[in-house]
Amino acid sequence: MESFGKHIATAQSKHPWMFVIVFLVITALLTPGIFHLIGNIEPSIEKLLPQDVQEVRVMNDMRAQFGSDMMYILIYPEGTVSDVRDPVLLSYMDTLAQTLLIHEQVLDVRTLADVVKMENDGVIPDSILETRELLKQSPRTLQYVSADYDLAIIEIRSDTGANAQVIKSVVESIEEDIEHLEIINPGSRYELTGFNAIDKATFEIIMSDFASITFVSMALIAVVVFFTFGSLGRGMMPMVVVMVALLWTMGIAGYLNLTITVVSMVAAAMIMGLGIDFGIHIVHTYFELRKKQQKEQALTSTLSELLRATTAASLTTMAGFSALLWGVLPAMKTLAIILMMGIFTTLLGAIFLLPAIVYLADRGGKK
Repeated sequence: MESFGKHIATAQSKHPWMFVIVFLVITALLTPGIFHLIGNIEPSIEKLLPQDVQEVRVMNDMRAQFGSDMMYILIYPEGTVSDVRDPVLLSYMDTLAQTLLIHEQVLDVRTLADVVKMENDGVIPDSILETRELLKQSPRTLQYVSADYDLAIIEIRSDTGANAQVIKSVVESIEEDIEHLEIINPGSRYELTGFNAIDKATFEIIMSDFASITFVSMALIAVVVFFTFGSLGRGMMPMVVVMVALLWTMGIAGYLNLTITVVSMVAAAMIMGLGIDFGIHIVHTYFELRKKQQKEQALTSTLSELLRATTAASLTTMAGFSALLWGVLPAMKTLAIILMMGIFTTLLGAIFLLPAIVYLADRGGKK
């Protein structure tokens, strides 16, 4: 390992820009995979489960046959309408239900208006007194209203297959229909819920948290490294390694068609937190040796001294994460693969890229 380190250091001292350019080219080639990964986010908690478990297989069969995905629109009467039994509000709910049924993934829509029409030959009365009397006769009334009649529920049975993109499309279509029918809304307020709506909200949270967690992690690491070295230039050098490793890992994960879930979204912060150590050791050791040695000698000594320890630390960390591959949950296996790739790419950056950058950035002292 020491001999290999010397050969690498010699090549880096003679052709430092070659190593930098190679990494830039590879990064450019892997960048498109990042956009594919971002488009392959799975918010459904259900998808975290192994699909060969009996309970999951039965649920998938039920969904395929009956379209068992349920969503609910909660209607709160406000303004001039204070009772969900008001014919104006019932007519609005009935129109909304008929509009929602146009969508292919929406299989059935049930509202309080259906109960009224069933009790009155398919017609909604003009008087709230009549609707109150009709609903007293139907045992199905309480299925769609609260006890004090200040809340009505619209049930939407859909068939999304727990597919994130289909769920997103259906939820957005429902919201667009509600917005489009706002002109006939008698002043009611609505809320959309159900597991599909929760999955869409989870998708948006994952996107937001992934970006914020990555940024905060990088910022905190940058602050610590800056105060460690007391220099912005030297502090940024180890950061280059983790940033490149993160880009490579995300790109490769995208090309491998891996899925980001609520479990694997923490991988970026973990890769940065674990991988920054390699860069710190190399930068610190090089500049300590540089006080007494020339640039090429300091670079050779640094890699000879740290290559074995850095490689061993990376491999043991990867071995620890590999234990997740023997688990049952698919999301944990994906997390293991992403973390192992992240640590390995960090190792490559620390060995082949960072020394070249340090060598190019060193312009002081003996040559």
